[in-house]
Amino acid sequence: MGSLDDSQPCAGYLQAPGNLPSRLSSPLAELGANGSGPLHVYLSTAEVKALELALSAFKALQIDGHEICKDNFVPPANIRDALFAASNSLHNATGVCIVKGLNPSLYSDSDNLLLFLGLASFIGDKHGIQDKKGNVISHITDAKTWTVPYDKRHGAHTNQSLKWHSDMGTDILALQVRQVAAKGGQTVVASSWKIYNDLMLERPDVVQVLAKPDWPVHMSDRKSRYTLAPLLVFEDNKLLLSFDPSRLGAHPAMKAGRSSRAKQIPELTPTQIEALSVVSAIADRNSVKLDTDPGDLVFINNWAVLHSRSSYEDASSGDATGLATRRHLLRLWLRSSELGWKIPESMRAPWETAFGYTDEGYISGDHEQVVARLKYAVVPEAKYEPPKYTTGSATFVIEDSGSETEEDNETD
Repeated sequence: MGSLDDSQPCAGYLQAPGNLPSRLSSPLAELGANGSGPLHVYLSTAEVKALELALSAFKALQIDGHEICKDNFVPPANIRDALFAASNSLHNATGVCIVKGLNPSLYSDSDNLLLFLGLASFIGDKHGIQDKKGNVISHITDAKTWTVPYDKRHGAHTNQSLKWHSDMGTDILALQVRQVAAKGGQTVVASSWKIYNDLMLERPDVVQVLAKPDWPVHMSDRKSRYTLAPLLVFEDNKLLLSFDPSRLGAHPAMKAGRSSRAKQIPELTPTQIEALSVVSAIADRNSVKLDTDPGDLVFINNWAVLHSRSSYEDASSGDATGLATRRHLLRLWLRSSELGWKIPESMRAPWETAFGYTDEGYISGDHEQVVARLKYAVVPEAKYEPPKYTTGSATFVIEDSGSETEEDNETD
């Protein structure tokens, strides 16, 4: 795993942030350094044929597709071993992995999804919920059939750029590339561990700011619209960075509306705003563009690696849906029961929103809301439903698409 140069790193958000390691020594801190890039797993023609046989064997079981897992989707041992090694690398080494060799044009939409879920099961065995409807799969695209204006959509569902962030509620961000854009639209990554090391050399004061438990993290929760928490935590000898600037402070939709609750959420201080800017600037200079093709599977350690996206242009031609020629990614949230990192108490709320459900598909613990049975959408919805909040990662989305209550509409 590597080590921390200082013997006593802080563990948890209640500890004073002064006890921070001066440097992180780990392969996780080397992404982008000296040309270091993600781990690549290349599937040969013979291995792809073997995966097709494994898919046929699973379908012969005649069980629900969402039940596909490493116990009933069984490719040859060499493929399984490569994927298990990739999972270990994601958690302990490179932090990013790309599986290449599949051609989505050869399979139906449902078979493409099954291949994604089957291969992903060797990376992580638990799936996270991404919205109130119980969707486990999100389609990241700008579908031709969607007529809702960009300003009423989530940024992921436009062709605009996305700034540096992490998806606050997950361990592993998994993406299946169905189609790439005609121009732009690259996924870009930067090691949070490398950013930390650079900060400790150049701006240790920013590390202190990030580690203080006074960041107002916006939460779509009726009882508490925000929580004060750090963005940077050391837990179990590992650095976790939960970084989504659009979720900090009162959401713009609340400021523009009539809700008096927006005034209850603290504004970011000038020092905090500067810290976000510094982190993004260091991420820029340590960035690694992911070279992806249709069919690729991308896995990112969401605690150790930030990601962003460049703006893009889709081809104007194609079928009626436009999916054949439009940038289209499937997003899945994963956790490995075996290798998953310990989640700090200060970062558990969004994580539990995604992963704290029972086998029946309901939110457990203190969450009042229940979700429908878990849904694995094979294709994007034909009609786009505008979310309540249009920026930030898909975090606390349990209420992002819900209607406002009378309490939400209070006026002064």
